[in-house]
Formats: sequence, structure tokens, C-alpha cells
Amino acid sequence: MSHKGSRDIVSQFSSLGISGELVQALETLNITEPTPIQKQAIPFALEGKDLIAQAQTGTGKTFAFLLPIIENIDIKSEHVQALIVTPTREVALQITNEVQKLISHLEDVNVLAVYGGQDVEKQLHKLKKNVQIVIATPGRLLDHLRRESIDLSDVSFLVLDEADQMLHIGFLPEVESIIAQTSSARQTMLFSATMSDDVKSLAKKHMKNPQIVQIEKKQGPADKVEQLAIQTTDRGKQGTLIHLIKTQQPFMAVIFCRTKRRVSKLFGILQNEGFLCDELHGDLSQAKRERVMKNFRDAKVQL
Repeated sequence: MSHKGSRDIVSQFSSLGISGELVQALETLNITEPTPIQKQAIPFALEGKDLIAQAQTGTGKTFAFLLPIIENIDIKSEHVQALIVTPTREVALQITNEVQKLISHLEDVNVLAVYGGQDVEKQLHKLKKNVQIVIATPGRLLDHLRRESIDLSDVSFLVLDEADQMLHIGFLPEVESIIAQTSSARQTMLFSATMSDDVKSLAKKHMKNPQIVQIEKKQGPADKVEQLAIQTTDRGKQGTLIHLIKTQQPFMAVIFCRTKRRVSKLFGILQNEGFLCDELHGDLSQAKRERVMKNFRDAKVQL
């Protein structure tokens, strides 16, 4: 990249209101050009306006709320200033990872992920330090609020990420309880792939004249993805699947089923066929799910 090109790119983020230090942090991550959601959302967020953004995963939405938050964090203050609520531990960890990359140059900013399946005592210990950014799943966050180990009364920024998923899972009462413990003076940003009636109702109840940003993500597979459809019958699909695995011999593959029961049944059948496989569904413990994912990443499990 030429020096001139670098300056042009820097100015794109700078023109949105992002400071030089953060622009440099983005450059080290090879993030060179703002995505459409970032271009639209960041200026509103930096102005302190409430924001509703309809955007799917893969549009750059995480940085659209993280950059304005980090830009406005007061490193001298010791209270929780930003709260990001997410539906699952996986999303919480993903966002935490992104924050840590962005704040690597800021010594006095601390971030903590709070989610179920993790040692509460460990979280309590970390909370005794000055934590300015908390990324949490609703259930575990409420647990901390009941213990009074987290104080949200001075939160300046509240982000509800993947709001449609959160409400679909059934977290509305928890989200309501969490919002009730934050200051009415906070800035609220809601990100959702779809605008269901529940999401609209939540926004109407808890947001002040929000700016609305909509990003249409092109539907369909990535350019390099090849799709293939095979016609079969309900009775014949199991045999077809086994034949496909044996003939195509995928190094790694994910097989989706409609129900947890079907997953377990198919897992037993594929095991009997001698395939390296495992099952993953909501009836398994957190530890078991993490173990399955680790084995899959390490290619100890192929299916």
C-alpha cells in the first residue's frame, strides 16, 4: 500500500469522527475501509444519538458500535460505562475478542465478558478491578445484578446486539430487568437482523427518538461457495447421506437436522458406520459443547 493510499484510507475513518489512535489500531488489523453500516451508524453514535440498526452478521456491525464506545470511554472513571448485551456466550466472546484488539494500545481500559458456564468466582474477582466495558449474556448478568457485583447505574452506553435472537430465545423479561437498572440518561443502540414486532416494541419503550439505519446484505452464498441440491425421499435421505459421505469424503462437514432428537439418532447411526463424528445441540452441557467444538476445530472430529 502506498503512503498516499494509506492517508486516503485513514481519512475515510477520520471523516466519520474516529481519532488517529483508533484509526492506527484499525490499520494494524488490516481494516482499511468502513463498511456501509459503519459509515451510516458511527456518526450518529458519536453524536450520542439512540440508534436502531437493521444489519446482519458479516456487515461490520460490531465495529459500528465498538468504535464510538471506545472513542468515548473515560479512562479516569472506574465504573462500568458501556454494557453490551448479547444472546449467546459465543457472540459475547467474539465481541470481547474484537474489543481487546481495539484497546490493546489503551492501558487503562478493561473489558469483561460475563456469561453462563463460566466460573462465577473468577468473574467476581475480575469485577473488583476497574472494568469499563461489560459484554454479557442476559441470564448471567442478572445473576451478578442480584449479587450486587455489577452496578449499571452509571452506564452511558447500552448496546442490545442481535436483539431479534435475544427475544426469540425468550430473554425479554431479563432484558427488561437489565434496562431497568441502567440510567435513563444512557445512549441506547439496538442491532437486529430483523425488525419483529417484539423488537419494535422494545425499541419504542426504551429508546429516545432513535436514528434508523438499514443495511441490506446481499442474500445468497459467497462467490466461492458451490451449491448442490440432491433430490431424495424422507425414507431414502439417510442412505443418500451415507453414500455421499463415503463417495465425497469431506475432510470436515456440518450436518444440520431439524430436531435435537434427530441429531442424536443420526449421530448413533454415523458412529456405527465408522465415521469420526460427534453431536452438538442444546441438551448437552456447556462443557460438552465446548469440547465438541474444540475437537472439530482440531479436526479430531470430521462430521
